Amino acid sequence: MTAKARGVRIEKAFGVSMDTLMRMQNSYDIAQTRKREGEIKVAPFKGKLADPHAMV
Repeated sequence: MTAKARGVRIEKAFGVSMDTLMRMQNSYDIAQTRKREGEIKVAPFKGKLADPHAMV
């Protein structure tokens, strides 16, 4: 069973929209990541940013 199918089953069982459940999960995931933000080491980007208006 896919995650989306599980989401629909929960939606039908509890009357909470899958969109709401996904937003709640996303908020939780972000909060958990923020708690360990100090452990995440990344070097600053020193290259040139791409022009968002350039034709590809």
